[in-house]
Amino acid sequence: MTAGPGASPDVVTGSIRLLAERGWEATTVDQLAQAAGVSRATFFRRYGSKEDIVFADHAATLRRLEELLARTDQDPATVLRTGVLLVFRHHLDHRERTLARHALLRQVPQLRDRELITSHRYERVFRAWLRTALPPGPHRETLATALSAAAVAVHNAALRAWLRAPGTDPTEELDARTARLARTLIAGLGDGGGGAHGGEGRAPADLRPHGGPGGAAAPDAAGGPAVVVTVLDPGAGTEEVLAAVRAALETAPGARG
Repeated sequence: MTAGPGASPDVVTGSIRLLAERGWEATTVDQLAQAAGVSRATFFRRYGSKEDIVFADHAATLRRLEELLARTDQDPATVLRTGVLLVFRHHLDHRERTLARHALLRQVPQLRDRELITSHRYERVFRAWLRTALPPGPHRETLATALSAAAVAVHNAALRAWLRAPGTDPTEELDARTARLARTLIAGLGDGGGGAHGGEGRAPADLRPHGGPGGAAAPDAAGGPAVVVTVLDPGAGTEEVLAAVRAALETAPGARG
């Protein structure tokens, strides 16, 4: 069972801290239930298994993200940045829980698979929204997939950096990097380099909202958008992502010299 909307943040934080302090195998569900002040049956009904409660707060954050995406009419790049920051601030605003969970994940390798699944859930939410938010075009699906995966990767890199130095607040830097990443990917898929759209200060045509000026992107001299594929290490940081995309664009067929 997965913890539902009623999962208490205090119980989640307390349970994660208890598991980190006493050890994953040494801590029983009975002990977690006792610490939460509920029966074993009630604990299972509200929070699920030990694995479930470690990630229980993400259900509420995913709902908040979905609500944000559903009610906005801003351009996709702006909303993507806002969504990434919403998720990131959730971690920073619950500092004790985030640090305790990080300590627990370092102790228990089996939880890392669950962490990866949770990360993919955010990616799916972004991708599903981008599929409809981006203007129609032959590469909308590719762009939605690339943007959602890259946004989550940049967020995770920023979170890892913060976990190494929790006294810092890299929110502004994350915002700027997400904006750069969105511009790079959209420019690459839109015209092979972004030069035809007036540089970084102006969004490419296929980044603007539906019905806005410019409509669909005009094909470039090579006859259409350039689609590139690059392979990265799962722990790649923002600069590595951007460098790989630029390198792929430079070697793509039809790339400008």
